[in-house]
Amino acid sequence: MFRWGHRRGKGKFIETYGNHQDKNAIATINGILSILCNKQEFEGFNNDATKAILGDMLLSSCLENKNHLPGRDEKVQRAFPTHYLASWIDLPDDVVNLRFVPEMLVALLLHQEEGECIQRSLRKNYFGVGCGFDGENILLSLFGNGMVIAGDKKSDLQSDHFNENHLSVGIDQLLTIRLAQGCGEAPYKARSGTGGEIKNRWPIAIQAMDALKEDFNVFVQIYGTTISRQSFLQMLESCLSLGLSNIYFSTFNMLTVWKKTGKLPTHDEQCSWPFFVDCSTGNDKELRMLAEQSMSQLIRQLKRLPNILMSMGIIETKIRKDRQLRELIPSVTPDSTEFINLLGSMYKNIHSGSEPLLKDLEETCFGIADALEENDGIEPDLQELLRSSDNPIDRLAESLCKLMGEKNLFYKHITAVNSMLLIDMPNGMAQKRKISRKTAGKTISSDARSIVLTNTMLDYIVHRHLRKAAKRKRQNTLTFIDLLHILRDRYGLYVDESPPGMQISAETLLRNKRILERRLRDLGVLVGVNDAETMKRLCPRFRIIDEA
Repeated sequence: MFRWGHRRGKGKFIETYGNHQDKNAIATINGILSILCNKQEFEGFNNDATKAILGDMLLSSCLENKNHLPGRDEKVQRAFPTHYLASWIDLPDDVVNLRFVPEMLVALLLHQEEGECIQRSLRKNYFGVGCGFDGENILLSLFGNGMVIAGDKKSDLQSDHFNENHLSVGIDQLLTIRLAQGCGEAPYKARSGTGGEIKNRWPIAIQAMDALKEDFNVFVQIYGTTISRQSFLQMLESCLSLGLSNIYFSTFNMLTVWKKTGKLPTHDEQCSWPFFVDCSTGNDKELRMLAEQSMSQLIRQLKRLPNILMSMGIIETKIRKDRQLRELIPSVTPDSTEFINLLGSMYKNIHSGSEPLLKDLEETCFGIADALEENDGIEPDLQELLRSSDNPIDRLAESLCKLMGEKNLFYKHITAVNSMLLIDMPNGMAQKRKISRKTAGKTISSDARSIVLTNTMLDYIVHRHLRKAAKRKRQNTLTFIDLLHILRDRYGLYVDESPPGMQISAETLLRNKRILERRLRDLGVLVGVNDAETMKRLCPRFRIIDEA
């Protein structure tokens, strides 16, 4: 998206490497091998042993199967971003499965302050759009090793070329390049849905958005050419996991306030959702239980989110259809805070135009209830809800959510939470396990989730905050106590303090803190000459090239 300035559409990966004898064509490692091994660049991979070696290299360095499954006959669903040309491999094959997350990241990093859609950069920016590989965009210059442009760099999908005489690519990058070259060109511009434009939309959680933007910027600039590509990609995923999770949970926190007051918290009032962190990663039973308890509080609260969003959708639909009210609608790009506050004033009956809106929705609720009663009295619980004395917006929203079903609403959010947290992944920040409990003689199983900090996540957080966010990104003095404060204040992760709403003993908190300290020492990023807290300092494992 940074390279072309539009959303990705369909490419030629499945067409090139898919099994076309199958009605639903898919690509597998074995299918890809059968095509690659016939090419001149792969001479010598002509027996079962060498093909198995090449297949394992593809699966460990370039591609990933659906659901992280092993084996060379499973559906390939993901390409690792080892090199810029990985963007030519259109995985997942349906762009809608990316759920507009890449678009949000582009808008967030570019930080274009006006306009409905992202425009090609008119001023110097670390993340310019529609440019080449000559340094206008640090991601393109970092991942575009050996890339040159021959043709119209803005519209010719075949204008990107790899310089075969370029020597600074690893074997994993070279394999990705060869896969992409088989596709022949970059994917087309998205045509369905909202088209190929990238909407200029920011999250309403501005503090969390700024944190992710700053973290990503600093980490990529400082460590992109210092850490080996495979380790760098793992830590970069940890960066996105922490940042996106913080945005999501902060947004939910703001929406709960909106539900009560009709107004979003201001920039200074925004805060992350508080979690207790199990620093033992599940090895300490008490710490694991407390972390699961902290996470379960969020899950219970999260069940209210579909109703809140449905309420906002109902109000928006009504005011956009009202000739007078729609003239008052403020812009939603790039920041929609003012628009959501307008919805809140309608919801709380503060706005001058809210009275007729609420009256109309009141009539709608009774009309639906009467229709259900006339139709053999179906959905009696729904009828009672629609005829209650609550806010008609709440009644209608809850009724619609009940009709849509929990599976189509709440569990979609749980799936999103699992994905953002990279749950049970070695570079993620959460774990999940099955637990069973007996209720009325029946055994019910459920998932218990807990926030943890994997070694890769710790590695990323330490190295990111060892650098200042100032112009030259100089090294920052970071003590162990400073790190604990950053985790709490910036990301809502509590280690040595009880998060709001929980009571944890001082002894347990001290044990959790000592476990984290020991893990940091084992990683080689914590040094201290005595037990004084101010003398326990963090240090980098990777030497910056310019400072060597």
